[in-house]
Amino acid sequence: MLTPEEKLLVGCVLGDGSLNRRHKYQNVCSLKMVHTTPQLSYLEWKVDQIRPILKSKAKILRSVNNFGIEYFSWESGFSSFVHLYELLYKNKKKTFSFEFLKELGPKELSLFWCDDGGIVKSLRHKVDPRTGKAYPNLLQETYGNLAVYEPKEETEAVASWIQDLTKEKPKSVFHRKTGLYYLRFNKKQLTVLVNCIEEYTPKCMYNKLDLTLIPLSERAQVRKQRAIRRHECAAT
Repeated sequence: MLTPEEKLLVGCVLGDGSLNRRHKYQNVCSLKMVHTTPQLSYLEWKVDQIRPILKSKAKILRSVNNFGIEYFSWESGFSSFVHLYELLYKNKKKTFSFEFLKELGPKELSLFWCDDGGIVKSLRHKVDPRTGKAYPNLLQETYGNLAVYEPKEETEAVASWIQDLTKEKPKSVFHRKTGLYYLRFNKKQLTVLVNCIEEYTPKCMYNKLDLTLIPLSERAQVRKQRAIRRHECAAT
């Protein structure tokens, strides 16, 4: 059984975080987390949770990548929880299994969602089935994605874990560009997910839980942004 401290450390590496083995010292690992500027507050919140566990004095570092994008990283070495690397990493690769995930709870799911999850609000015309013409009012569709981006078996393990916590199982969807799978949540599944993880989610990440409808005044702008995005995707 994992302790609450061990669960927290694992939760922080389910998504964007990572554990690394320091080859020079086999009994030492490091935990690294990286976020862009808009999520700096979220990174600071996670560091505040982890620092007492690892007894770390490491600081958050600012960097700029080759594309001029600013990002922040935090990395700390430790020797007390090296066994977590052996549990989560198989053949030096992060590997999801239901046997391991079932020990984790809604707090760890919240961390995973804040790292790699997101709510999509799309607008489309509803078509009258009798005439084939579009209604004048736009219909809003709300769904969510969790970027697991692993083979189907591992993605299904994550889906089963989520079902174990929420009683709702998201759908595994194939991602053509990566050749891997992610999870898709419908509106009902999203509502249950939000209710499950809301109390464990920091306020700076509440945008990841926002299920409110797009205001009528903003729908034209949203449609324009979607069209631009579709054009950019088609060009790549």
